[in-house]
Amino acid sequence: MGINENNVLNAPQIRSRVQAAIERVTADPALTEALADDEALTLLHWAETEIERLVLETADMDDEAAGRYLAPALHQLRRYIRETANTSAETDDPAVMLHLLLASPPVFYTEET
Repeated sequence: MGINENNVLNAPQIRSRVQAAIERVTADPALTEALADDEALTLLHWAETEIERLVLETADMDDEAAGRYLAPALHQLRRYIRETANTSAETDDPAVMLHLLLASPPVFYTEET
């Protein structure tokens, strides 16, 4: 992450959006219940990074527009977290499968894409 991205992420409005999106996406413990704690934390940390990337795309938007823009991608992200957790947990080595799945995640489409 570059210096400019760090500055934008630290802006109060963007931090607020990031926090709200993280809470919206990760609030349901059932998303990762199939995984052991270490794997669940890995998946949730990955999701937080993905959320930051998505929220950065809203830096020039007001909160209402940002919400509309992010809603489809956050919904897709929640679905991907659940599917990834379940798929990983069904294998002999969930940690390895989790890393393989997170190495090439799908594109999460926003309102405008």
